Amino acid sequence: MRKICLWTAAGLAALFLLFIGAVAVTPLPLDEIVHWKASPLVLDRDGRIIHARLSASSEWAIPVPLTDMGKWLPAVVVSVEDKRFWHHPGVDPLALLRAAAQNLSAGKVISGASTITSQLIRIALPKERTFATKIVEFLQAVKLDFLLSKEEILTLYLNRAPMGGNIRGAEAAARIYFNKNAKDLSAGEASLLVGLLRGPSLYRPDRNPQGALARRNAIIDLAVERHG
Repeated sequence: MRKICLWTAAGLAALFLLFIGAVAVTPLPLDEIVHWKASPLVLDRDGRIIHARLSASSEWAIPVPLTDMGKWLPAVVVSVEDKRFWHHPGVDPLALLRAAAQNLSAGKVISGASTITSQLIRIALPKERTFATKIVEFLQAVKLDFLLSKEEILTLYLNRAPMGGNIRGAEAAARIYFNKNAKDLSAGEASLLVGLLRGPSLYRPDRNPQGALARRNAIIDLAVERHG
């Protein structure tokens, strides 16, 4: 029995070292993740935006720090999209095990165990969706989690996420859909924007108000359920 335990421990250690080695050699173009084309802005003397134009990518993109995204938006997005975000190393082992069990049971892929970090990788470094791509994204997510703080990753995600049409990021979406800053969003408004993350075109409130409302309500119910 002791010999079996030693072999098991040695095998797990080898797998861990193999995983760390794979993370280390996986390329991660960090500059492409932390920099993107934003809307040119004209500010008044108090730093308030008085004019904005489309970015060089023809998008409305107004990046702001996490402290300017208010109370609700960061809390809701973590609760709904990645509830163990603050604790896992870029990938969520528990979510991976759950997804593997669900996929095996269904005989097809019905769950991907994406984290906020891996979703940021997907947004910043778009590739053809394949199983191999998914593996690379997970390795890159672990590497990114090592290089950046959780706050930096969440800030990048909320600033880079597509929000319908040529609207990118929470601040631009808050201004266009609600005519207010992201930091002033109510819990319901923040939940509506979070609902856009899985269907930026499908749940646009200006194109599909009923669908956006139903999605918002589902997000609120899920957030409440996960917080007891």
